[in-house]
Amino acid sequence: MEESHVRPAPGPRPRPASTGGAPGPGAPGPGAPPPLALGPALRRRTLLKGAAGLGLVGLGGGPLLAACSGGGRRAAPPGTLRLRSWAELGTPSPFGYSGGPGYFRMILLFDTLLWTDASGGLIPWLATTWEPSDDGLVHRLELRDGVTFADGQPLTAADVAFTYDYYTTRTFTPLLTGVPPGGAEVATEGDRVVSFRLSEPDATFPQKVLGTMPVVPRHIWTDIEDPMSASGPEAFLGSGPYRLAARDEAQRQEAYEARDDYFLGPPFIRRIETLPYEENLQSITALRQGELDGAESPVEGVRDEVLAPFRDNGTYGIIERRAGFAYPLFFNLTQGGPLADVRFRQACLHALDRDDMVQRILTGNGDVASAGFLPPTSEFHNPDVRAYPYDPGEAERLLDEAGFRRPSPGATRVGPDGAPLEFSFHLPDFTSVAVAELARANLGAVGIGIDIQVVDLIRLFGLKSQGTGFDLLLSTYPGPAGIALDADPDYLRSIYSSRPPSPLQAAIGYANAEVDQLLDAQRRTLDVAERKRQVNRVQELVAEDLPVAPLYYTSLFFVFRRASFDQWYYTPAGFGPGIPEVYNKQPYVTGRMTGTEVRARDAGPEQEGQP
Repeated sequence: MEESHVRPAPGPRPRPASTGGAPGPGAPGPGAPPPLALGPALRRRTLLKGAAGLGLVGLGGGPLLAACSGGGRRAAPPGTLRLRSWAELGTPSPFGYSGGPGYFRMILLFDTLLWTDASGGLIPWLATTWEPSDDGLVHRLELRDGVTFADGQPLTAADVAFTYDYYTTRTFTPLLTGVPPGGAEVATEGDRVVSFRLSEPDATFPQKVLGTMPVVPRHIWTDIEDPMSASGPEAFLGSGPYRLAARDEAQRQEAYEARDDYFLGPPFIRRIETLPYEENLQSITALRQGELDGAESPVEGVRDEVLAPFRDNGTYGIIERRAGFAYPLFFNLTQGGPLADVRFRQACLHALDRDDMVQRILTGNGDVASAGFLPPTSEFHNPDVRAYPYDPGEAERLLDEAGFRRPSPGATRVGPDGAPLEFSFHLPDFTSVAVAELARANLGAVGIGIDIQVVDLIRLFGLKSQGTGFDLLLSTYPGPAGIALDADPDYLRSIYSSRPPSPLQAAIGYANAEVDQLLDAQRRTLDVAERKRQVNRVQELVAEDLPVAPLYYTSLFFVFRRASFDQWYYTPAGFGPGIPEVYNKQPYVTGRMTGTEVRARDAGPEQEGQP
């Protein structure tokens, strides 16, 4: 069937990401939001320390050099993509990976029914047609004919039904980001038609299931009872565009080779190799020296002086994802006392000079975050929520009103019980400690004492999941299992619901009955205007209650050598479960930004910005 037979997911999709610096091939056109940039010095991290790190890639299409694990140089074969690996990602099996970086390795080997390209909409992949019923309760899909797994066995509707049952009848770690929500009944019609029947409408179902769930071979997994520990060769056999050609777990190196029998045709990128992770600044240097062909900035940011050599230089392109990550400050409401007093929380946000943080930490390249959490890049962003401009006088007034007085001018305030307003402030070790230092100075000026505690992310999320051992905690969103800030707003349930699906991102001790009701309702609402009204109200309420104080947003940048590959893009709202990084497999397969037609390697470069 033609791609036009696939109907778009209910609701609008966020607009394409903006470009920064010299617009490169694949950059969105006019009308994109204005560019932002990001922050502090780059340093070593693992997935469990925050997500993708600085992903470095070298991509063929002509002669090029890439850094070897031993630090030397060697020529990359034509059509080869090289990227830096990340530690602690698990295996690239559909049940053994970790977080976003693990997902985008796994999805090279496995396919979904639908997929997302640079347009931000769902396009056919394993399915050729998708027909949701008017009431949103039934989703009927027809599969392509002749699709096979890497072992030559055919992929059928029975494999799809088996996969959904396998996922939804087992318990997996929250870091397995592609697990579909349960509750649907699956029926098959012959080998090529599968239908999902829901008990109630679900606005998130098309993306979370049809565009995210990797279909696995029933003949392999039916006898595997412990899927997360399976690591034999059979665990990596999918219908995807690549085969796992080599894997060295100790050295964190993998090689993926294109399948010439792939149902869309031989993939444009012929080989993908992952190399061991290196220090980020060393890798940026390698990019400048021609040893690599691309680098993605880390979640905490990249300063102007790092990007400067690539701007206004025709050799390189730079694309940007505005508001790629957020830095939310969590108040531990379960501690009671001042932390449970909304006036105290509001005073804190007024006391924090977030514009100054953006200037000092991000060299002026960033944005103060909305108290409603959703950024302006989201189609569901509410621009009218309560704002908290830097206003120490208003902070002092709120603290006075709440009964937190100063024993003497300039002294730390005390509560009605005489206890001083002094709190621990935990933050992850990959984040610039300058954030906490500036916060301590700002809060100290209004009489609030801060004790800075820098911990690794494993410890940080342990504290947060338990809800004990901290007062204030600075985290990142997306964390190890979160999704893009401009993705479907249902992710607000994971932060503000009193019944969150996971404690990893949840506000601590927060419960608001109206927020709970609205968050449940918006997921069942297919009418876009009504759903926006519901999500807007959620943002208004949480901006007033402020159990979480978003400080600022950072952007993701990807710098690449134009001659190597010309179709990089950031997927609007993320790909798969909502991954914000640049590593969507669609351009690797097709050599284009949109669609499923594979570009011929000898056809020359694509026109800038054109699929």
